[in-house]
Amino acid sequence: MYYPNKKNIFSIIFLMAFINGAWAQDQFKVLLYTRQDAWHYESIPVAIEAFRKMSKQHQFDFSWTQNADDLTQDLSSYGAVVFLNANADSLTKEQLAGLKTYMNAGGGFVGIHACSNGDIRKPWFDKLIGGVFKDHPKLQTGIVHNVAPLFPSNLHLPEQFLWSDEWYNFTHLQSQAFRVVLTVDESSYNTTLGYDETPLMGMGKVHPVAWYQEYDGGRSFYTSLGHKPEVFLSQMFLEHIYGGLYWVVNGKEANNEY
Repeated sequence: MYYPNKKNIFSIIFLMAFINGAWAQDQFKVLLYTRQDAWHYESIPVAIEAFRKMSKQHQFDFSWTQNADDLTQDLSSYGAVVFLNANADSLTKEQLAGLKTYMNAGGGFVGIHACSNGDIRKPWFDKLIGGVFKDHPKLQTGIVHNVAPLFPSNLHLPEQFLWSDEWYNFTHLQSQAFRVVLTVDESSYNTTLGYDETPLMGMGKVHPVAWYQEYDGGRSFYTSLGHKPEVFLSQMFLEHIYGGLYWVVNGKEANNEY
């Protein structure tokens, strides 16, 4: 009968630890930047926890910050920078320049929901998002159409589905630069139902709510969905976000059809 000595035992333990470590290597790093506001203070903590769980499920390194000065640090190790309900209004020239340097070097950007909702026009950031929030009717259920079923953020989504959210109307849309992945059918909800007596106007026959683009050396994905904290408990929505993350990190060229 063979009895392993201590040297052999330690060698086996080291080998197993090495193999486990190799299997557990992260695919890429993600930096999540959030900023509290008057409308999303309940959803942000839920979203942060959802990102933590997502990082474990999909094996990527996850960091979260509320300090915009972190954008001035070397971001080159990150596969993606995510803005969650954080616009550019409070960003200094130095902070915005840090994000621009990152994108120029081939970085990936994901914008979620209210990051398009800023009061101060900063053209480079507006184009990074792909559009500027104008207004939205009261939160309602609408029919969403999956117009890019082969794009990573949409692979799991049906051809059309019901979704309850704030249906953002946009101005300054860079529609010549981005490719739309989701639209909402304006006939499925009341586009005029604002928060006062002044009726709102929708965007017409084609109302984009999520899109992707190559921009200034890098890649950008934006989804306007994600107002309520409950949506960050939805696996369908989280896979939508992860698909956007996956594309900005290592997807195909934007001019290749999905």
